[in-house]
Amino acid sequence: MAELSYNQKIIADPLKYKYKALTGAILGYMFDAQDFMVLALVIPLLVKTWGISLASAGLISTATIFGAALSGYLWGPMIDKFGRKKMLILCLAWFGIFTFLCGFATNYTQLILLRFIAGIGLGGEWVIGAALISEFFPPEQRARATSAVQSGWPLGYALALGVNAYLVPTYGWQILFFSGILSLIAAVYIAVFVPESPAWLKAQINKSQGKESVSKAEVKAATWTDLLKGANLKTTLLAFGLCASCLVSYWGAGSWIPAYLSAERGLNVKDMSGYLMILNVGGFIGYYVYGYFADKVGRRANFIFGSLASAAVMLIWINLSSPTAILWMAGVFGFITYGYWGPLAAFVSEQFPTNVRGIGTAFAYASGRMMSALAPFLMGGIASKYSLGFALGLVSVIYAAGAIFGYFMKETKDIIIVD
Repeated sequence: MAELSYNQKIIADPLKYKYKALTGAILGYMFDAQDFMVLALVIPLLVKTWGISLASAGLISTATIFGAALSGYLWGPMIDKFGRKKMLILCLAWFGIFTFLCGFATNYTQLILLRFIAGIGLGGEWVIGAALISEFFPPEQRARATSAVQSGWPLGYALALGVNAYLVPTYGWQILFFSGILSLIAAVYIAVFVPESPAWLKAQINKSQGKESVSKAEVKAATWTDLLKGANLKTTLLAFGLCASCLVSYWGAGSWIPAYLSAERGLNVKDMSGYLMILNVGGFIGYYVYGYFADKVGRRANFIFGSLASAAVMLIWINLSSPTAILWMAGVFGFITYGYWGPLAAFVSEQFPTNVRGIGTAFAYASGRMMSALAPFLMGGIASKYSLGFALGLVSVIYAAGAIFGYFMKETKDIIIVD
């Protein structure tokens, strides 16, 4: 009876718990980011230690992102059946444990397999966290809330960079993977302090009483084919295009920036960590600024400006020659290229009508992530033939494409979603 009373309190006043949910989502995304940054930092070390090619090293990232992309299609039904909170805890424990096990890998094949399995947990973390936050925050704060969750990303990067700068020289590359077990901190916090989604709890209570919610009663359950019907087709293609542009450009650049700084700019471990730290401080600030901008000015303006500015700053950055200029440009680079896609979850979900919103958002993001899985591998091949700087320059084209998709999507900042 006490548990039911607590659930009823959550349903009656979800805003009371929104900051606990936000803290849990930020922590989860922070360790999600730490995991991916660990991989980016390990790659140049494995190239030297194991003597693998850049293309082969890129395949390690591709296996991780492919696992994450594939799992994006699987977690949707599970979070609807078992709840957002339980599945978020499972994701965090999943990738934390398998990343820790990566530290025991003794050959390339073992690492590829373990990274793919870890990716399955990583793929669910963002989707579930975004769903949880959207069901606690009101529409006028949704872009800022999802951007705040994104701010956990540079915090996770900073954590990985600290391990890289101060522990790797003593304990070797394995310590980076061992640090992945820290994601259990977020899992414990969510288990103890974060309540279940009020929308999901209400649906379960209605079900236990033999009722159906209004949305379930009046709206036919959506299928994948519904995304191809009528206006949904255009919406789906544009949402997929924007997600693909954001994710391919991010992973194409993010997976190779540490290797680029080390191999072509000659930065040592501590110098590279300092650069990446400044980059992520810029990104942290950018998430909040762009989130406010998207809520006040508009989602379309955010993605049009952000995409074009990212393309420009990438071209400027790779053509700098002064180490000092490269260092301080990192903050500008992070602010612009990380911050603008903070409101992505809000903007994409708002594009779809109620009956296909969940499945449409999941499809757009998972498909964009599937495309991004190829980016590290393809860029590794291009870098092997030309240079990492040339490969990174190509990313500017992908950034710019996002402005086209954003232009043709509908403005949604004043739309109130009723479910």
